[in-house]
Amino acid sequence: MLNALSKIEICSSHKGFPLAANGQPVEEFLKTKPNLFISGFQFPVLILRESALHHNIERMAKYCEGFGVLLAPHAKTPMSPQLAKRQLDAGSWGITTANFTQANVFLDYGFKRIIIANQIVEKTSIREIAKRNFNDETEIIFYIDSFEGYEIALDAIVAVKNARLHVLFEIGINSGRSGIRDLSLLAKIVKKMSKEPKFIIRGVSGFEGVVPDADRSGNGINNLRSFLQKIVTAAEVVAPFVKKGKIIITAGGSSFFDTVIEEFKKYKGDSVIILRSGGYITHDHVLYETAYPFAQSKTKDRFIPALEIWSQVLSIPEPKLAILNFGKRDAGNDLHNPVPVKRFEKKLSTFKGVVLKLNDQHAYLKISPKSLSVGDLVGCGISHPCTSFDKWKLIPIVNDRYEVIDCVHTFF
Repeated sequence: MLNALSKIEICSSHKGFPLAANGQPVEEFLKTKPNLFISGFQFPVLILRESALHHNIERMAKYCEGFGVLLAPHAKTPMSPQLAKRQLDAGSWGITTANFTQANVFLDYGFKRIIIANQIVEKTSIREIAKRNFNDETEIIFYIDSFEGYEIALDAIVAVKNARLHVLFEIGINSGRSGIRDLSLLAKIVKKMSKEPKFIIRGVSGFEGVVPDADRSGNGINNLRSFLQKIVTAAEVVAPFVKKGKIIITAGGSSFFDTVIEEFKKYKGDSVIILRSGGYITHDHVLYETAYPFAQSKTKDRFIPALEIWSQVLSIPEPKLAILNFGKRDAGNDLHNPVPVKRFEKKLSTFKGVVLKLNDQHAYLKISPKSLSVGDLVGCGISHPCTSFDKWKLIPIVNDRYEVIDCVHTFF
């Protein structure tokens, strides 16, 4: 099914591609051996670097294997079945999405095992999940964190023959997002649910990213560990009611997957630990780069940023200010602005500057006088990749010579 994506014709809704590529199937365009810098691309263009993608996927797979934990990467980051398939091929247990709409995309492309890391209270979605789970080849798991959520799910499947709902109980933190705060409430919900055979209790989950001021020092790491310990305690409450396999204990683990593993390994019984890290596949230049477990490593163990937004210098209206032709419509800046890292003007070189702010279609770049010329190309790295992927329907993958060797579709 994924092979059909290479047959899709490039069109004007695919931003950045050469005008000459319009009407060409992706596979035919790739046969022309296009180069990002000399083949008529219409900047700005978001690209993925193949060497970084490959390295990051393999590095995370080996890390998880080394600690005996599973990986269900959060596929909502790129929403690309092609990239998710690469993660499965490298050994991932399944994938994670944020809602059933996203899950449905991957189901359509043949994916079978999905964690929906969220509550679902829309009854038609719940009924569809219950029906699909009847097929033993398909396993869709979602969250419940309240009696109300349980009752909505139960009501949704009353008339569904042979309904099955796989459930994780989400554990939350005060002033955080969703999730059960009081474990005495958890005990009551799980006891009631266990009497309904259509529900298959699988385990507990949480997202450590909601812990306020989480970092690797002082109160930040202590608060993070306390929350993870709460999830382990919740697992002890739920374990007696798990009838299918070992209890699942899972967390996001994008920036703190080492700490997640360390705390979850303290669970005394048999368990399956699943990380749902998603951002590692592309990493970034700011958010994850400063917080993830390999940040201080000096070796090839580090993740490598794979996403770059390339744009042109439109104007240098002041000696220390260049205006680039990308903006909020092209790259996320929900946490930090993009970071200039490269320049192309006849040849590729490193480049440093500071993106001061973004408009919808323009970036304000602080530069050294005479360091750029109008028309030059500047490549910027991304912070927090999630909010950049959703702005592009088709993204070129380039090798280290910036020759386009593949293209991936996104489904936002």
